[in-house]
Amino acid sequence: MVIYLNTYFYIIMFIMSMLMFVYLYNQILLNLICLEFLMLSLLMLLSNLMMLNNSMIMVLFYLVFVVCESVLGLSMLIILIRSYGNDSFKLLNLSKW
Repeated sequence: MVIYLNTYFYIIMFIMSMLMFVYLYNQILLNLICLEFLMLSLLMLLSNLMMLNNSMIMVLFYLVFVVCESVLGLSMLIILIRSYGNDSFKLLNLSKW
């Protein structure tokens, strides 16, 4: 019973993080924070489901993927701030790329 309640909680976390990801689309840093919260909720959901199967190696692969994604996002944010001086999407003209 407790496993199902935790699963519902993680699904609510996932939905709330998706809503915040869509709502905060104009700031890159807040968008990255929402994306990390999304990955955290998926990690908890995955680890909760993998405990039932006794195969925790998939959680390790997922953690490697999450770390690589976060490093890539932060490096893109640093490059953007160094070249344009702000992390707002409104100032960035994507048609030049």
